[in-house]
Amino acid sequence: MQDNGSTIAVNSVEESEQLQSAIAGYIVYGFEILLVLILVGIAIYLFSSKRQKSVESPKYRMMEDDDDNDESK
Repeated sequence: MQDNGSTIAVNSVEESEQLQSAIAGYIVYGFEILLVLILVGIAIYLFSSKRQKSVESPKYRMMEDDDDNDESK
């Protein structure tokens, strides 16, 4: 005859371990989704046309200034 108390204790320990691993899985999954969203946000920011115009405009202004200086000589 088995002791039902120890069987119940073993089952509850196994269930709590399964619950902990499930919670850990959801945490890892949520973290991965967060990382993907952050990377997508960074990509959108880096490749936006507004940012590209603000980065490229000084270069073209310097080139135009050089052309104006060369013509005035």
